[in-house]
Amino acid sequence: MTAGTARSGNEGDAMFTESQQRTAARVAGLMLLLLMAAGFFSQVFVPASLIVADDAAATAHNIVESQRLFRVGVSLDVLIFAGDIVMAVALYVLLRSVNPGLAMLATLWRTAQAAIMIANTVAFLSVPAMLTDPDNAGRLDTGQLEALANAYIGVHTTGFGVGLVLLGLGNGVFSYLLFKSRYVPRALAAWGVFANLVLVTITMAVSIFPGAEDNAVVAIGRYVPIFFFEVLLGGWLLFRGARLSQAAALR
Repeated sequence: MTAGTARSGNEGDAMFTESQQRTAARVAGLMLLLLMAAGFFSQVFVPASLIVADDAAATAHNIVESQRLFRVGVSLDVLIFAGDIVMAVALYVLLRSVNPGLAMLATLWRTAQAAIMIANTVAFLSVPAMLTDPDNAGRLDTGQLEALANAYIGVHTTGFGVGLVLLGLGNGVFSYLLFKSRYVPRALAAWGVFANLVLVTITMAVSIFPGAEDNAVVAIGRYVPIFFFEVLLGGWLLFRGARLSQAAALR
C-alpha cells in the first residue's frame, strides 16, 4: 500500500467517524427532548393526578378508578428508560474520541440507571393488581390493602431516587466531556456539570434526611437546573448539531 493510499484511507475513516458523531448528536438531542416531554406526562402529570400525599385511602381509590391512566403512565416509563439507553449510546458515540474511558463510564452509569428504573416499575405495576385482586380482598381488609399499596408506592419512590443518582453521575461526566470537547457552548456544558452535581447532592441528602423532599425549595433546586439543561442541550444538539469542525480548530 502506498503512503498516498494509506493517507486517503485514514481520511476516509476520519470522515466516517465525523459523520457518525453528527448523526449521534442529532439522535441524542431528539431523544432528550422526547424523553423530557414523555417524562413530564408519566412522572409528573400521572402521579400528581392520582397519588395523594399522606392519604393511602384516597390514593388507592384514585388508582382503582383510573387504572388505565396509571398503567399507561407506567408503560410509558418503561419506554422512556429504554430510550435512555439509546441516548446514552448516542452520547458515547459523540464523545468517545474525547476520552473513551470516561465516555464508557458515563454510558455504563446511564445504562445502570435505566435498568434500575425499568425494574422499579414492577413496584408500580403491582399496585393496581394488588388493590383489585379478589383473593387479596378475602385475606386483607381495605385498610391493610391500602397500606400495602402505599408501601409499594414508597418502594418505587426509593428506587427512583437511586436511579436519579446514577443519572446525575452519568450525565455529569457527559457534561464534562461536552465542556472539554467544545462541541456545544462551554457555558451550557458547565451548567450541565453544575445541574447534575446538584441533582446527585440533593437526591443523596433526601435519602439521608427523609421528608426533605416535601420542601418546595428542595424540589425546585433538585429538578429545575437539570430540566433547563436537558431542554437546552436537546434543542442545541437536534437543531444546531455538534460543532465538530469548530472544536477541532480551537484545540
